[in-house]
Amino acid sequence: MKEQSKKVRLVHNPAAGDEDNDGKDELCQLIEDLGHRCTVVAKKDVVKKIDPETDLIALAGGDGTIKMTIMALLKKKLRFKRPIAILPQGTANNIAISLGIPLDCKQAMSLWKYFKLKNFDVGMVTGLSGKPLHFIESIGFGVFPILMEKMDKKNRQDNSADDEIRIALEQLRKLALTFPAKTLKLVTATGSIEKECIMVEVMNISSIGPRLVLAADADPGDGQFDIIVVTADQRQELVAYIDGLLNKKNVIFNIEPIRASRLTMEWQGKELHIDDECKVYSGQQLKISLLDSLIEVIVNGN
Repeated sequence: MKEQSKKVRLVHNPAAGDEDNDGKDELCQLIEDLGHRCTVVAKKDVVKKIDPETDLIALAGGDGTIKMTIMALLKKKLRFKRPIAILPQGTANNIAISLGIPLDCKQAMSLWKYFKLKNFDVGMVTGLSGKPLHFIESIGFGVFPILMEKMDKKNRQDNSADDEIRIALEQLRKLALTFPAKTLKLVTATGSIEKECIMVEVMNISSIGPRLVLAADADPGDGQFDIIVVTADQRQELVAYIDGLLNKKNVIFNIEPIRASRLTMEWQGKELHIDDECKVYSGQQLKISLLDSLIEVIVNGN
């Protein structure tokens, strides 16, 4: 699609990523230099008093900012749905990476000249509370939610994004070596498994956390999850993959995903996360499904 002047609602999270990120005034100027009109709002006001003439919502932040925006749109029953343009400014930027969006904001804006709209699914979980919960990245058990809790407790104010990722990988390696395997029961339309596992991730995108590309072929708009199950016997495969990332090698995670649009699962432990939040869990059965093609994201149209 050829670029025309657009009315852009820029959602800016100044706390995302590190000090090298562009400020809201600079980003707004870059947008206006491309011939667009720009209105800047804080992330808490993403759909507040939105102009009906708004053409797209540009998100300057990390994965958390993207999720917050999508959840705000869902809460309003998509009344303010607009195409989302991602301007990556987070630490890991897993969603942008999964969609092939450049991590440089100016380059990401260059996609607006000739772009296509990519459908983006939203995951839904029932069984944890009285109402469904939603996710856009992944839901999982085992070592990853423990990693999230440990990283939340660290004082990381002076760390760069690269430092953050390295520290997380080092911590994950320790967990992968020591975490006691626990029983997973997983049922999909094609079959069921019951295995002792250290990590289970139901992926909507290709990577999570410190840029762990666990499901390289995952497509967040294809109506399917990629389910990664790391059994006790595969512990060393996970460790070897982490070692490759720490050594900055071009490594591939070789555990094949299970693909499904609906599933139920139970976990013997208490470790559970939904996107970037750890949740209270006591072993109950969870039902997980997809809200297909709910959101549209601007990606490279060339």
